[in-house]
Amino acid sequence: MKREKQSGQAMVELAIGVAVFLLATLGAVQLGLSALAQEGLQSAALTGARIASAGPLPGDPTQRLSAGRAAAVAAIAADSMSLAQVAGCPPGSSEGCGVGAFCVAYRNGVAQPGRGVPCAQVSGKTGEGYGPAPYELDGRQNPGCPSGSCFGASRAMAACAAAIAPGQLRVCVAYTSWPPLAVDIWITGGLRTITPWLSSTGLDDEPVSVRLRLQVEAFSS
Repeated sequence: MKREKQSGQAMVELAIGVAVFLLATLGAVQLGLSALAQEGLQSAALTGARIASAGPLPGDPTQRLSAGRAAAVAAIAADSMSLAQVAGCPPGSSEGCGVGAFCVAYRNGVAQPGRGVPCAQVSGKTGEGYGPAPYELDGRQNPGCPSGSCFGASRAMAACAAAIAPGQLRVCVAYTSWPPLAVDIWITGGLRTITPWLSSTGLDDEPVSVRLRLQVEAFSS
């Protein structure tokens, strides 16, 4: 009887030991995948910023921003280790989601009142110095950025500040000024986990916030 009791106890201890070993192994795998995914997101942000920071193209002043965002999204799909995917806009979002959609005429770096159009309609108005509206900039020209050094002040960046489900990411891009001196790119959201994981944002969700500012190539109006 005593031998059977010892045998049963050994089996329980073995089961607990195996469970702990498996959890430790999965945890190590999770940490490795997360590190690779975070590195991939940093690379995606740099890829997007490099394209977005090329000199603006004639016509829509946000073309480079859109191209940079698209490049970052493509890089995320390739480098996120299938732990996340890029999500759409938050419910109720307006006037751009990730890239500003409204432009105004500028004169000597000052936005001209009453001279605004959707950025996609700027084509043919390039000689008038159109650029993203002040509230779509990430610097001191934005009325919501009194310090001049804030990140995420652009209205389009609000999509990246909004809540998002686990395993989803958003990508936002904005110029810091007009004429453009630098580009800000923000990748935010959370990575899925393969093991039970409790973080500041909840269960089975590893928060992500990648921010990068890159100087824009020489601009000529």
